[in-house]
Amino acid sequence: MKNILELKNLSFKYDQELIFDNLDLIIAKNKFTTVLGSSGSGKTTLVKLLMGELTGDRVIIFNGMAITQDNLPELYTLVGAIFENQYDTFIFKTVFEELAFPLENKNYSSLEIEKKVKAISESLNISHLLKQNPNTLQTSDKELVNLAEALIKNPQILIIDEGLKALDKKTKEQVIDVLKEKIKKQHLTVIYFTHNVEDSLYSDDIIVLDNKKVLIHGSKETVYRDEEVFNKTHLELPFIIDLSKKLQFYNMIDQDYFSMEKMVNDLWK
Repeated sequence: MKNILELKNLSFKYDQELIFDNLDLIIAKNKFTTVLGSSGSGKTTLVKLLMGELTGDRVIIFNGMAITQDNLPELYTLVGAIFENQYDTFIFKTVFEELAFPLENKNYSSLEIEKKVKAISESLNISHLLKQNPNTLQTSDKELVNLAEALIKNPQILIIDEGLKALDKKTKEQVIDVLKEKIKKQHLTVIYFTHNVEDSLYSDDIIVLDNKKVLIHGSKETVYRDEEVFNKTHLELPFIIDLSKKLQFYNMIDQDYFSMEKMVNDLWK
């Protein structure tokens, strides 16, 4: 199976308000897919449907499994998820205990737990936080702890719903490098929900939601070529893409660039 997620003719209402009407959506395995949309576009509702918190009138197929209330425990073994403001839910007194808890539930030995906590904390540069109380950390560090807790189970799918907003650009890029390494080596699939167009640059594929509908779905190269979609949604193109298009207008370059460094190097050749 090449797809990790399939929705077909999904409809959903809050009370009498129609949120999704016959929504079709397919997300490929082992890719970084961004679901991009402004506030009110339906992103958070879609996340809740995928996580089984809400139920629509069509079946959602997740990695070949139909999501139902009966198999939610099985779903949660496949999925790691981090949400905006999730750090309000820490329950342990140290970061180590917070990260160890999901492994203890799987009956890992103390030695295995220590090894896995060490590995994930080193990869995300949070080893120095392990003895600290997660509730006393600054917001960006709390987001990293949330991410480590989601990844330590080695999920097949990672869902991020505005869960990395507090990270500075350098830290976020380091995190994305970790995720892309896991996509490559551990066959992780990342589904990243955000309103931040700059973050969509990290994607393989982009889905643009607007007014609870999919306006476009394709590779980032394809999506960025369709400027009309961004005009309709009142979303700006990422800065480097907008600059690329302006320089193309003056025949200074002949393609969209995703890296300022590469653009500058090519211009200086």
